[in-house]
Amino acid sequence: MKQPPSLKPGLLLLLALGACEAPPPSAYVASSAGGAGMLALGATASGEECRLSRAGDGGDVWCGEWSSPSARIRPVTGSTPLEAAEQARAGLSSRLECSAPRATTALGGQPAAVMDCRRRAGGWPAFAMAAQSGSGIWLAEGILPAQPSAERAIGILSGRITAQAAPLPSGAIDQMAARLAREAFATGDVSRYEALMAVGRDANQAERFVAAETAYRAALSLQERALGARAPDLYLPMVLLALQLSNQGRFPEAEALFTRAAVLAPRAAEPLAGAYVAHYRGLHEANRGHNDQALALLAQGGAAYARWVPPELRAGAGSPQPSIDPLANRALIGLVETRRNTAAVLRAAGRYAEAETAATDAARMARAASGTAIGADVIAARLARTEGAVAAGAGRSGAAASDFGRSANRFARGVPRSRPLAETLLLRAANLSPASAVASCREASAVLRNLREGTSALRIAPCLDAFIALGTPQGVAEAFEAAQLGQGGVTTTQIATAAARLAAGARDPAVAEALRRRDEADRTLAARYRERDAAAVEGRDVTALTAAINEAEGAAAEADAAAQSAAPGYGQLVQSVASAEEVLAALAPGEAMVATTLPPDRRGWTFVLLDGTVSVGRVGADTSEVAALVARVRESTESGTSRRPFEAGAAYALHQALFASVAEPVTRAKSMVALPEGPMLSLPYGLLVTAAPPAPQGHENVAFLIQKMAVTHVPAASSLVTLRRAGNSVATRPWFGFGDPRPVPASFAARSFPAAPSCGQGLSSLARLPAASIELQAAQQVMGATAAERRTGDAFTAASVRSARLRDYRVLHFATHGVLPGELSCLTEPAIIASPAPNGPDATQALLTAGTILDLDLDADLVVLSACNSGGGAAAGESLSTLARAFFFSGARSLLVTHWYVNDVAAARVAFFTLQNVRNGDAPAEALRKAQLDLMTAAGLGHPALWAPFAMIGPGPTHVARTARAG
Repeated sequence: MKQPPSLKPGLLLLLALGACEAPPPSAYVASSAGGAGMLALGATASGEECRLSRAGDGGDVWCGEWSSPSARIRPVTGSTPLEAAEQARAGLSSRLECSAPRATTALGGQPAAVMDCRRRAGGWPAFAMAAQSGSGIWLAEGILPAQPSAERAIGILSGRITAQAAPLPSGAIDQMAARLAREAFATGDVSRYEALMAVGRDANQAERFVAAETAYRAALSLQERALGARAPDLYLPMVLLALQLSNQGRFPEAEALFTRAAVLAPRAAEPLAGAYVAHYRGLHEANRGHNDQALALLAQGGAAYARWVPPELRAGAGSPQPSIDPLANRALIGLVETRRNTAAVLRAAGRYAEAETAATDAARMARAASGTAIGADVIAARLARTEGAVAAGAGRSGAAASDFGRSANRFARGVPRSRPLAETLLLRAANLSPASAVASCREASAVLRNLREGTSALRIAPCLDAFIALGTPQGVAEAFEAAQLGQGGVTTTQIATAAARLAAGARDPAVAEALRRRDEADRTLAARYRERDAAAVEGRDVTALTAAINEAEGAAAEADAAAQSAAPGYGQLVQSVASAEEVLAALAPGEAMVATTLPPDRRGWTFVLLDGTVSVGRVGADTSEVAALVARVRESTESGTSRRPFEAGAAYALHQALFASVAEPVTRAKSMVALPEGPMLSLPYGLLVTAAPPAPQGHENVAFLIQKMAVTHVPAASSLVTLRRAGNSVATRPWFGFGDPRPVPASFAARSFPAAPSCGQGLSSLARLPAASIELQAAQQVMGATAAERRTGDAFTAASVRSARLRDYRVLHFATHGVLPGELSCLTEPAIIASPAPNGPDATQALLTAGTILDLDLDADLVVLSACNSGGGAAAGESLSTLARAFFFSGARSLLVTHWYVNDVAAARVAFFTLQNVRNGDAPAEALRKAQLDLMTAAGLGHPALWAPFAMIGPGPTHVARTARAG
């Protein structure tokens, strides 16, 4: 077994090249003499100019535009270069994996020794070289492309050659030539890789997992191109990427990457590679709810880290150390984190005593290492948060509130204005009395609103209680606005994915640039906050830093305004909060917004905004009871047939649970805008029963909400405000339709999802929809469109949708399958199924995902998705809401969707009459209501399974201009 490296300070000869430091401005000036104080050294093999800057008694080599030195040169002691190289090798071992030094010559025949190395961070080819020059021995280390420039720099620093002298013959260069050719890459590759890894790290610390995924995926791709697909050091971005996917619930993708990384890690330059793989795989298993496997892997990772941690630090004993060997420091961080993660898993499993022991161990080791990188604010904040969670689980609210308070203070210094800070403040609020919680709730809400991010319904629930307990109209308004921050996990992930994809380009590069500037401004502002907090802790004057924060806040506000201007629909892809005043102004007279919060394991609240007032009442059942009622209703309808009697009693109990406490305003309303949450996302509100039914089961003589008023659903209150402000479509053509896709061949589906064969099989098993063509023909006729404005069969592909000039049409119509992530495990977002491209090679052309929809340019009052799906859970409802957001971003104002399998005849009839009503001037929600009432009264079609699955998402225009038929 390898022993931990020595901690003797004398072996720490050189600083880490990967440190975050900016080069002098002159490092970016390419001239014969360099910039001020810079000397030109020539170009690397890839053409990047290198320059020398003097630093202390040595110098740094800067190549290209890397933000760290490409090589560093320092004088060292030793009787010969070979001896000096051997002595340096041990000191470099925490950062570089180097071969034994071999003798060579440099600088025209001077004795030298060279070592072939790899950087432990990333596995990038590197070198270390000791050379006799002038009166002493010089040591250079750096990345491989900089080796020739480093040798020349030794000559200049030692006075052997001048900056203008021609290169001298070099045995070291000769020996390195083959390796340079074989492992050619640019310093810019390393710079971009390190920048991407840093962005990924920062995003992960801020718990922005989609952004972290994007960064780590790009880093992995860059590293693969530079080092090859089988390079062992690919393991690091691979496991980090896998963990981000796991954090989003994308477990098959994560598992495939972890498996690849486990094969590569044993050959990696980083001694801790195996520990990292076990550690992160343990977190992956914890995400999956496999607690026993998670604990075993975390123990394995912790044991692997512990081999490199000095015994006194493992025991948490002794005086705090100001610094330790970098490798030991990385191992100590890993050991502390595995113990902290173990505490979290044990707490989740209800093993509170063991969890407290693990958390105490982690905190003790961290304190013993005070002064090293282990004392970083984020790690300290995470430790305190874990201790708080353990205390809360054990019922010690006072201790939990104290721990969460300490954690919030450290998060405020380490990652200010971040989601972890807001989440910790909410955890603290949950362990305080309502009166004491208000301040933490307001601070957390402000952070999340600024970030345009949400949290879970469970996290925000105590704050709703606290605001409502104030007993004032302002408190109720604050509660309504805070409730909008509650999101499900699916919504959070899918919105973040859509926003990240949009920032990567979308259809308009100006949008991508505006969003990039917004993100950069937010990062700059967070950095300024960190600098000020650090200065305050150290007792330094913060006047200048406060001014810098004010300037950064102004820049961030300008960048946000620019993003909103470039992409007016961007608010649909983030967690925008609308004030009660804004919602009331957007509502029509007699139109009520009804927003119900359904946090897990407790009772929520129902808010009703109507005619200038905001009312609130407690939900009459806890969320598990609401979920059970929803399940009963769906089970009686989701087959799409009338075989099972309708659960009228359950539908009435749901109506009472949601609205009994706010009966007066709901009764006065003439129409409803429903803002559902949790279980109610999977059930159209029009299906609720408003009066006690004559029998618990059956649909005859039952009073449904849809009979009283039109119902619109929205994914967020801000959607109502934004879409109403957008006004009506000004498109000149009435209708365009797509549908009747050709089935996806099994071979195409298998190639698209090699890691999930069952998913490919599910996609290829979707049958053809013969009634879809008939539905589209009828819709074309009623809307007065032409045959050229209808694409079916082979003509209906994702490419044909993208290429059509859809902005010219007020109504778009898709008659096809719709699938949700819960139905096909390989999908991370909802998709509309089109025909595959004739020649494949896979199913890409058959999937109209939310990402594809973001690239569309629409000006539509209504998009009809006459698409069958069987997604019954809240996750399915969240996915439908996410799909609606994508359409809203692209320019639609309302979306007609279905919540379960739809009978072909019923679907065609509802679509036909809805469009006929739209043509006659009805707003989409009223047009759908009339079509449903028509179907309800038709012979044999009155069962809710047939007419109730349809739901309108988005308010649409307040009215639609009549459209004359084409003659």
